[in-house]
Amino acid sequence: MSAPALDAASAGVPRFADIARYWAMVLPNWAYQVFHNGYGILNVLDITRRRPMPAGLVSLDHPWVTGTNPSTGRKIWHDNVVFRTARDPAVAAPDDDAIITATGRFLADRVRQSATLPEIPRGPGRRMPHGINYIHGSSHYNSGILVFNDLGEGYRHVTDARFAAEVRRFVREQDREVLFIFRQRDYSPLEYAYFSCCMRTVFPWFCNPNGPRDKVLWGNAAPFPSANLITGRWINDVQALREPGGASRVARPALPHGGYFRDGGYGEGRGEAAFPERLLALATHWRVRFRDQRAGMFFVDRRQAYADQIAKRARRGKADKPLARI
Repeated sequence: MSAPALDAASAGVPRFADIARYWAMVLPNWAYQVFHNGYGILNVLDITRRRPMPAGLVSLDHPWVTGTNPSTGRKIWHDNVVFRTARDPAVAAPDDDAIITATGRFLADRVRQSATLPEIPRGPGRRMPHGINYIHGSSHYNSGILVFNDLGEGYRHVTDARFAAEVRRFVREQDREVLFIFRQRDYSPLEYAYFSCCMRTVFPWFCNPNGPRDKVLWGNAAPFPSANLITGRWINDVQALREPGGASRVARPALPHGGYFRDGGYGEGRGEAAFPERLLALATHWRVRFRDQRAGMFFVDRRQAYADQIAKRARRGKADKPLARI
């Protein structure tokens, strides 16, 4: 069983206090997530079923669709990077600008599907309800972005008490979502499941492990591993689209440079999952597996949304694989 191994001198807090704080907060963080995530689920049901959002609430030249900061004419994603580690020469990956741009464009394209009029019918051209596509706008344009080499480096930072405190300060002061992007595209689904549950244990928010390999837990496809820490700030952004002039207010300005993670020396935590995180990953995996072919798509029936891809694999004699086995 792993326990947090944090820098004893960090912010003058003895090492044993960091360890004690971790174990003391495991159950409270999990309990908070039950209610916090439940509130998020109610809001998703509101924008997809109770009061389904229509197409066209943002235009094709809206910042959520283009990714462009109106103040500078440049893509905003690079300005919203609040932290990044030094590149590891051993990690074969494109430069950071290419990684961040690929991730941002992937999410912005989801919004484009719901900005297009006349409406794109549900099918290969638009698999998700409009409400969910709009959520991607808040996720890519308004989020604070952190860039790491690989999952091991992510562990060492998330479990560093000073780093975790700075993430919480960022969310508290900026009222935004947080997006962790990893340069290394090759990863173990098991370790990614553990990492997402490490995030869910250290922080009081849900985490989706999205990436280019087989889907992990509740995660979805993405060009690079991108763990979305869902703080719930998207709710006000998306619900504002219903209001007159709401579309003009939801694209937030770029984040101030140098406002966060200024102290340096982060990454003194452990490099693997602790027992509670492994337990949570196992429980979540089996919960998703019991959904059978629906797997990790909570609000959409995967069998309908991806019927064409499932049928194509069947014609090639390939079995459907809705969830990575961990």
